[in-house]
Amino acid sequence: MRLIPEQYRNQRVGVNGYRVLNLDLDGVCADYSGALRAYLIRHGLMDENVHPSEDRYELYQASGWPFRSYEGYLATHKAAESEHLYATMKPIDGAPEALRTLASNHVYIRIVTHRLFVSGQHRMVVADTAQWLDEWNIPYMSLCFTGLKDSMQATVHIDDSPSNIAALREMNQHVVVFDQPYNRDITGPRLHDWSPSSVDRLLDWFEHWPTEGGPEGIDGPSRRT
Repeated sequence: MRLIPEQYRNQRVGVNGYRVLNLDLDGVCADYSGALRAYLIRHGLMDENVHPSEDRYELYQASGWPFRSYEGYLATHKAAESEHLYATMKPIDGAPEALRTLASNHVYIRIVTHRLFVSGQHRMVVADTAQWLDEWNIPYMSLCFTGLKDSMQATVHIDDSPSNIAALREMNQHVVVFDQPYNRDITGPRLHDWSPSSVDRLLDWFEHWPTEGGPEGIDGPSRRT
């Protein structure tokens, strides 16, 4: 376990705080697309042998999904929410264990998610999110629901959304891309999974942010100075 410096023992929060992590959920820690696909199969809206394309972040624009429009996707998403989508989805492999390791290394984990984008079921969404985090024993110090992620500073952000990554970098924030097929054209520090080696790399990045552009800045360990 890494020791926290004396001046940060009170875990000051903010861009000048120590190891403050703003962490996205869907596509980073939770398998949203897998849970939505399971809902569609369960209701006879998708054949179980169909595996949709993963090359678009917007599911209604990706081939293989039964959505004809953004409005159709929203209606399906809301129906899935009503069956506790956010309480029942599977975690991405290794995420709960990795986050427990980060917390034990004095990382202040702030969950930042844009799950309140469909009105009418906010109470359920918040409760189901908290239930899911507790059931998988995922440690966190704050739980924030916002689409304005670029308004929340942190030492490091982890996200998979191309638009969120761009907005955060526009605000000169340190963003780690969590690898998904739809964001592989984005450069910069990247985690491919939640393996122990990825956790070690992330802990290094908290201390020594890599130089972007070179091979170490994209995928490898941080550049030591």
